[in-house]
Amino acid sequence: MSDKQPDDLRAALELLLNEWQSRERDAQDKARNLMTIGAARSEYYRGMADAYRVVADELLTLLGGESEESTAPVETYAAVSKDLAQTVLKLAGLSAAELHAHKDDTFSIIFLPLQFRSVQEVESRLLEVADVVILDHGRLPDSNKSFVDFAFKTPPV
Repeated sequence: MSDKQPDDLRAALELLLNEWQSRERDAQDKARNLMTIGAARSEYYRGMADAYRVVADELLTLLGGESEESTAPVETYAAVSKDLAQTVLKLAGLSAAELHAHKDDTFSIIFLPLQFRSVQEVESRLLEVADVVILDHGRLPDSNKSFVDFAFKTPPV
């Protein structure tokens, strides 16, 4: 009976690992849905996904495997301060009601209804002054304000 206990424990830990990884994927999916859940809730889910990843990676290491962080490339962006991002917006001729900096080096621009023209215009203006990528866009359900999520591929010069 004692020979079976380590195998049972390992199987239970592997089930737990799968559960944490599943929760991480679910939280990441929810965080990407900023348009329907709002910026604060999206940030909450990003934090939850990070926590689930850390726990899963630690458990995987305990089980003798490699963490997913080291095997699966995670898209990373240039670390840019909120002040510098605000300067880039000004250089691009964009004025936003709000600018939110997120822990994953992404930003959310919130526009008042009359400030926003189109995602293509925002993207082209930003690309004139910096190397950026547009990640998401839409309208916030609670206020109907337009938003654009973006990140810097490289730090602005």
